Amino acid sequence: MGSFPRGTSVRGEGKLGLIYPLPEPGFALSWGAPMILLTYPTEQDWLQALHEAWESLGSEAVSRRGSFNVALCGGSTPAAFYRALAKSKWPWSATQLFIGDERCVGPDHKDSNFKMIFESLYPRKPVLHRWKTEMRDYASAALDYEHLIKRETGDPPKFDLILLGIGNDGHTASLFPGTAALNEETRSVVVNEVPQLKTKRLTFTYPAFKRARAVWFLSKGESKRPWADKMAAGMGQDFPAGRVHCDLTEPVIYHCQV
Repeated sequence: MGSFPRGTSVRGEGKLGLIYPLPEPGFALSWGAPMILLTYPTEQDWLQALHEAWESLGSEAVSRRGSFNVALCGGSTPAAFYRALAKSKWPWSATQLFIGDERCVGPDHKDSNFKMIFESLYPRKPVLHRWKTEMRDYASAALDYEHLIKRETGDPPKFDLILLGIGNDGHTASLFPGTAALNEETRSVVVNEVPQLKTKRLTFTYPAFKRARAVWFLSKGESKRPWADKMAAGMGQDFPAGRVHCDLTEPVIYHCQV
């Protein structure tokens, strides 16, 4: 492990062995704490860094606990990474994939995060736990997914890795500015009313992120850089992505400049 000072914002070209400093006993990160920012000039560099970090973290999880439990993010940004993973020789039989948020649409709908992830990973067919959006009772669908992740990762849930994105309004997962789920302190999964989109979303909450062994933000393009810079500087208290924290380690932002 490396020796970055706690709270340091790091911009580098893939110093991947140095991004998991552990906190002192009893230490807990607070909302808006500085995150680690790694930037990459090309998508190829970005994908290579992510793949190497996945291999390192995942191999440790499989060695220690027999499985690698990961919550994936949706949207367009991570698709290239998922396609790259599908070409790797990763031991998918020792991996369980979950989805950190979902739109209230069917699994075959063009806006479904499950559909994007499934198609990006094809022809690999890993264990990919989807949300039961066909239930139509979305509060029950959220409760069903929370029961699932407790059964598979522990109660309370504890993921080896959670992947997140950064929206153009600073949202992450389906935690949007001004929505009720931002204030959830107990449940790991909720249905969240999003008035600005005139819809509901199913989403993980801050308690789920807090307990994860690692949280990585996947970010691309200049429009996301101001958000990433604020998060790295510990100035993210006023938008959802910036309020993510972990008890075990700083979240890491993997930012591709193009």
